[in-house]
Amino acid sequence: MLHLNDEPKLTGGPPAAGTDDQNTPIWKVLVFDSFCRDIVSTVLRVNDLRDNGITVHMLLEAQRTSIPDVPAVYFIQPKPENIKRLAEDLARDLYELYYVNFSSSLPRTLLEEFAVQTAATGTSHQIAQVYDQYLNFLCPEESMFSLHFPNTFESIHSPAMTDTAISSLIDRIVSALFSVLLTLKSVPTICAPRGNAAEMVATRLDAKLREHIMNSRQNLFAEGVEDIVAQSRRPVLVLLDRDIDLGSMLMHSWTYQALIHDLYNIKLNQIAITQTDNAGRKAKKTYDLSVSDSFWANNAALPFPEVAISIDEASNAFRREADEITRMGGVGSLDEVGGLDMGASTKQLQRAITSLPELTARKASIDMHMNIATSLLDSIKDRQLDVLFQMEEQMGRQTKATIIEAINDPEKKDLQDKLRLFVLFMLANEGLRQSDIDECEAALRAAGCDMAPLEYIHKLRSLNKMSSSIASPSVGTGGSGSGPGGAMGGSSDLLGKFSSISNRLAGFTDSSSLGSIFSGVRNLLPSRKQLPITRIVESAMAGKPAGASGIRSSVAAAGSASGGVSRMFEDFVHFDPKQARRGNLAGSNATAGPRSQAATESGSAQEAIVFVIGGGNYIEYQNLMEFAQRSTPRKHIVYGSTDIVSASDFLDQLTRLHQSTSSK
Repeated sequence: MLHLNDEPKLTGGPPAAGTDDQNTPIWKVLVFDSFCRDIVSTVLRVNDLRDNGITVHMLLEAQRTSIPDVPAVYFIQPKPENIKRLAEDLARDLYELYYVNFSSSLPRTLLEEFAVQTAATGTSHQIAQVYDQYLNFLCPEESMFSLHFPNTFESIHSPAMTDTAISSLIDRIVSALFSVLLTLKSVPTICAPRGNAAEMVATRLDAKLREHIMNSRQNLFAEGVEDIVAQSRRPVLVLLDRDIDLGSMLMHSWTYQALIHDLYNIKLNQIAITQTDNAGRKAKKTYDLSVSDSFWANNAALPFPEVAISIDEASNAFRREADEITRMGGVGSLDEVGGLDMGASTKQLQRAITSLPELTARKASIDMHMNIATSLLDSIKDRQLDVLFQMEEQMGRQTKATIIEAINDPEKKDLQDKLRLFVLFMLANEGLRQSDIDECEAALRAAGCDMAPLEYIHKLRSLNKMSSSIASPSVGTGGSGSGPGGAMGGSSDLLGKFSSISNRLAGFTDSSSLGSIFSGVRNLLPSRKQLPITRIVESAMAGKPAGASGIRSSVAAAGSASGGVSRMFEDFVHFDPKQARRGNLAGSNATAGPRSQAATESGSAQEAIVFVIGGGNYIEYQNLMEFAQRSTPRKHIVYGSTDIVSASDFLDQLTRLHQSTSSK
C-alpha cells in the first residue's frame, strides 16, 4: 500500500509503481483516520514510514495545508464522514494524485456517493487508485491479532444494548474476521458454542464466506496462492465467548510480556512507565515493544527471572564488543569511533565502524529492557506479585484460611490483586460453601476492595449457570512444588535476591554479573499447564467426538470445573463454507458436535485460528503458543480477540456492568 499497491522491486529490476527509475521511493504523504493510524502504528514506526517513502503522515480529521506536486496515500475506514472529507480534499486540490485505500470493503452506496461528489467538483481524474485492503485489524505479534474493539465484553452484556446495536457489533466482528482470513488466504472450517455471540458470529461469517466463494467474480482467497498443498491445508476457526473462562483474564503472570501488560497495559505495542531519577524527579517514559527487537522476540514469553539474566548476558556481550572496537580505534568511547578516518583505518577497524549502527541499536534495546526490568522489580516488591503468582499456580492447595490471610496482609498493597486472588479461588472451587464465600467477602470489604466486579460475576454465574475456572497444575509438575526445591521453597529469598538488581541494571559500567544475583531464582518457573481455552482448541484440532470421556477426564485432571467445558464441547456447532448448503437458510449446514469434514478427512487439523469475543490477553496467547510448540508435529495457531485487555481494564468493565444492571 505504501508503495502504491505494488511490490517494491530489487535494485536492477524494473521500477515499481512507488519508485522512480532508480528504484528509490517516491516521496509521498500518508493520510489516515484514527483507527487506521492505530493499525499502522502497531507494526511501523516513523523511521519505517520514511524508509517506505512517507515524509509526512497526518490525520484525516486534522486541518491540513496544501502540499502540491506530491502524491497522497489515503488509508481510511469506509464511512460516510470519511468519504465527505476525502471529497473535500480533492476539491481543495491539496495533493497531486490520490491513492485511496479503504481498511475494509467499500459498500457500493458509498462508492456511488464518492463518484457523485468527485464528478460534481471535476476532480475524479486525480484519483489514481481505489483499493479495498481488508486490513481492519491490528497485528501486535506474528501469531496474534486484535480487532481493536474496546469494552466488547461490556457491550455484549450491557442491558442498554439494543438488538440493533448488538447486530451491528456482530457485523463489524464478522467483517474484521473476514479480513483476517483473507490476509491468511485461508477458508477454515468454523466451530463455536451454541447460544451466545460466538454462534451468531459463526453463522454470519459462514454465510459471508460462502457468498464470496460461490458468487464473487473474483475469489480473493485464491489470489497469489500458488502452492496447491497450502490451499488444501485448511485450519479450524474456533470462535469462543469470553464467558467460557473469566479466570484467565484475572490471573497474575510471571512471564515478561504478560507481566508488562498486566502492570503497564501494552497499547499499540507501546508502554508508558513513570520512573524516578537519582534526584527524585518523576518522568513518564514511553517504550516501543517492536517485533523487530530481537531481544523482545526471544524473551517475551520467558519467565521474568530468566529475562533478567538474559539482560545481564546481553549487556556483558555488548560491553566486550564495545571495548574491542574502542581498543582498536584508540578512543575512549563508541561515540568517538564514528569520527575516525575510514580511509586511514585498518580493514578490521573499518568493519567495526560499519557495525556501529547495529551496536548502537543493540545498546538502545538493552537500555530499554533494563529500565523496564527495574520498574517491574519495584512493582513486584511493592505488590508481592511473586507470592500471588505462586498462590495461583497452586490454587488447588489454597484454603479459605490462606486466602483470608492474603487479603488481610498489609504487605499486599494493591486492592485489585486481593480481589483477583479471591475470584480465582472461588472459580477454582465450585463446591465452596456460601459461608466461606461470605467470610472472604467480608475480609475484602474490610480491606477496602471494590466489590462491584465480584457482584457482577455472581450475577453472571447465576444467570448463565456458568462454570468458569482456572487450570491448576498437578502436584510436582513444572518444578512448582512446595518443598525446599520448589517454587514455594525458593520464594523466601526471591525478593532479597531482586533487591539489589536496580543498582546493577543502571548501566554498563558495573562489571559485576547478575548471574550470581539470580542463582536459585529459576526455581520460580510457571508450571506447564493448559488453560481451558487451550484445552478446547486441542480437542477442536483433534476432532474428538462430543462428550468423549478423554476430554472430560483431561479437563477434570487439570483441576478445572469439567462441567462447563464439557457442556461447551457437547453443544458446539460446526460450519464448512466450502460445503454445499443443506437448506435455504444461511447457516443451515451447521452440525452439532465437533465432527467437521476437514478433521475427518485429515485425522486432525495442524492449523487453528482462535478468536475470543469479549477480550483476550497475553496469558492465553502464550499458553496457546506453548501448546503449539510442544505438539508433534508442531502446530500453527493464531490467536485473536476483539481487544487485548488487561486485568484492571476487565475489572473496570465488570464494575460498569454491575452498576448498569443494578440500576435497572
